[in-house]
Amino acid sequence: MHGPLKQSRTAFMDTLLFMPNIADSSLQVEAARYALLRRLAPTIRHHLVGEFQPIGMITTMLDRRLQSDTPNLAQLRENSAAIGKLSRTAASTCMNLMSWLVPKSGAVSPLGSGVLDCLSLLTTEFRFRGFVIVNEVADMPVEVSLMALRSVLPTALLALSDQQPGPADVVLTASLVEGGVVLALRRRPAERSAENSPSTDYRALTWSDVAVLAQAEAVGFTQSADAVHLRFLEASHTSGLEG
Repeated sequence: MHGPLKQSRTAFMDTLLFMPNIADSSLQVEAARYALLRRLAPTIRHHLVGEFQPIGMITTMLDRRLQSDTPNLAQLRENSAAIGKLSRTAASTCMNLMSWLVPKSGAVSPLGSGVLDCLSLLTTEFRFRGFVIVNEVADMPVEVSLMALRSVLPTALLALSDQQPGPADVVLTASLVEGGVVLALRRRPAERSAENSPSTDYRALTWSDVAVLAQAEAVGFTQSADAVHLRFLEASHTSGLEG
């Protein structure tokens, strides 16, 4: 075999040799995403149930008032309006939760509110396990990829806590760097008891999970014994890379 045909065959074989590496990397990313979803599912379910509890309580009260021989129409109108308002709020919250792990393509978020959004899902589970998250991330004039933040930050927090045998504080700070921002997560053992069993419904998250998701979302990742540093690109720089 000579000439262009031989070169084409060589190029084709090189592609075949490279494809398993791409497949392996993709499988690792998907495995890490699934593990994160499994770990977040209980708290997402908890938030969903919590949205509908007030509606159920007001509906029960409304039903009792309707059984009266002389219902108070003003109270009924008030209850009906409250149910409508709570229903709209619950629907909006549920939609946000359902799309939490898969935000719209290209969606960005201010760093401070994005961090708060992530912590809102983790605070309850962390408290039961004896962890306190101390958020010292100040408002900064920087926006980051919502998908990157929601993928990598919760995974890093869970990995940091999963490897801690007892209660601890996890302190979050942020600093601006050229082209983005660095989130620092520092773990400090604490003298207190956990409110519940530290066991989880699914496997522990590892630094390998953090690494593959960070690579997939173009997030810088370094880790030491009790600290993690995550470097997020500013949204404008991310767009520049994609272009």
